[in-house]
Amino acid sequence: MNVNTSPRNRWQVVFLWVGLLGLGAGVSFSQEKSDATPVQVSIKDEQSIQSEGVEVMVPVDPQRRINYQPQILSAHVSTENNQTLQLSHSIALNIDGQVHYQGQGGQMQYVNQPLGKDKSGKEREGFTSSYIYGDGLHVTAIITVVPTKATDKNTKRRRDALLMHYIVENKGKQPRKMGLRMFMDTYIIDNDGCLFAAPTMPGKVLDGVILKGKELPPYVQLLQRPDLKNPGFVAHLTLDLGPKLEKPDRVVLTRLGTAGLWDVTAMQAMGDSAMAVFWEPKEIRPGEKREFAYGYGQGLVPNPESERRVQMVLGGSFAPGKLFNVTAYVHDPAQGQSLTLELPAGMALVDGPEIQAVPAAREGEASSLVFWRARVLRAGEFPVRIRSSLGVTQGKIVTVTTAK
Repeated sequence: MNVNTSPRNRWQVVFLWVGLLGLGAGVSFSQEKSDATPVQVSIKDEQSIQSEGVEVMVPVDPQRRINYQPQILSAHVSTENNQTLQLSHSIALNIDGQVHYQGQGGQMQYVNQPLGKDKSGKEREGFTSSYIYGDGLHVTAIITVVPTKATDKNTKRRRDALLMHYIVENKGKQPRKMGLRMFMDTYIIDNDGCLFAAPTMPGKVLDGVILKGKELPPYVQLLQRPDLKNPGFVAHLTLDLGPKLEKPDRVVLTRLGTAGLWDVTAMQAMGDSAMAVFWEPKEIRPGEKREFAYGYGQGLVPNPESERRVQMVLGGSFAPGKLFNVTAYVHDPAQGQSLTLELPAGMALVDGPEIQAVPAAREGEASSLVFWRARVLRAGEFPVRIRSSLGVTQGKIVTVTTAK
């Protein structure tokens, strides 16, 4: 039998061995010290670490719980039971002072095209459209079904929202000025006059309001009933999607019929509500781009970069003086992403830099691997953490005790 012992395959054998020894929550076993004194080892997942920029992801329910119909640069959205979540949903582009609706005035490249497969070969749910305006201003919309934030750590994340992502690139030779406005004729389940709530204005049902500056929220809630204690169905418009995607300049909560060519006036809904979200026109020089995004559906959409999740696997011997391995599996790694291994006192790094760049996934593979080797110096309880430069921290608690 021929065995391929190329460096890549040797590492795969190592990682397979590490994976077989991988330790999850609640695992405990005995190991021997070099002096034959037995030790007890237990490893469990650390409680979610919540700090600024950190998202600890939990498993995803694979069932799609939102329905949509492609509409060029936007989508008509409804619940999994086909209950209405808006009556109309349109995008306006303000390019060099001229306003274009849903691709109007541009040279079409493709419209409502399926997204195709991801790097792992799994079909992505959603669509994309692209137009060119004038001298090389490329506008691309990517609309994707995404999992939203879990309501608690014991609940799987539901795929109940759409991420609307817009990439505007100036591939021409002249500066261009461009802005984007989303306008929605709001309707939640059975209420054409649904009202709103936002965390920056707590305790209030919002009607005829402009949200900007300090009052610009990370998300807006659309309430089936104008009662914060009993709102019925609540939809979420997520506006803060991380530092790489521009936050809007203002949100206008209003009624239908208040939209001009570009601007929208804030007025009380009077039974027929609407809303507008603005990214104001700014200059894009040749070679530069702007990226806008928002999420809409039942749940809150997390920072897309946090989806590049890190799975930690531990293996080897945890007896004092022995070596153990830390392996990070990075799903869909981002360009420039790095990982930092954080070891407490009582453990020592033996092999591998503390901070390592995440290599790009090989063609046809969805994950990359980063590897360290370390040593336990004494018995005790030790938090072992891997911190991603994208804001995701994974941690496990390793407890080593000398058997009596």
